[in-house]
Amino acid sequence: MARVNSVRLAAQAAFVIAIAGLVGLVTITLFFTVGQPFGTLNDLSLLVMMLALAPVMLGFYELGGRTSLIPARLSLAAGIGAVVVWSIDQLAMILGLVTFDYAQGATGAFALEALMLLIVGAWLTGASLLAGPWLKPILRWLGALSGIGFVVFAAGLLLGGVDHPLTYLGGVGYQVIFPIWAFLLSRHLRRRTP
Repeated sequence: MARVNSVRLAAQAAFVIAIAGLVGLVTITLFFTVGQPFGTLNDLSLLVMMLALAPVMLGFYELGGRTSLIPARLSLAAGIGAVVVWSIDQLAMILGLVTFDYAQGATGAFALEALMLLIVGAWLTGASLLAGPWLKPILRWLGALSGIGFVVFAAGLLLGGVDHPLTYLGGVGYQVIFPIWAFLLSRHLRRRTP
């Protein structure tokens, strides 16, 4: 029963990721055309998107994959830990407790957030590719592509900030492919639970 509940929660969380991702795309577009408060709304939507990933990670763990138990548990712990640290950092930025210099390579709290995105991206790539036969091939590859987008996005932030070419390239995986993957994953997981 706990496994079924974890999968149900993962399906709901994946749908939240998809909705928050759509809101994020709209608000970032409005931020670049209109300005505030859409930047802050985008930051909040990214926070919701990231927090919703933790139950998805647990659902992946419950459904199993091609990895032995110890590495699977370490991966789950690293992934959820990165989600928590990223979320705390993001909330601190939204509340004005820390500031980010987006024009240069990430340092301080901004670098911490980028490093957490690297870990989340590595989890997303690995979990998608190593998931058991329960995961459809399209979801496997979209998840891996999205995870690579997280890693490339984070690398761009670390190397040169938001205007680095890798940030733009990785942003497609992070803010476009990831919500699409989450929407399709939500539908897939809903079909798997009674």
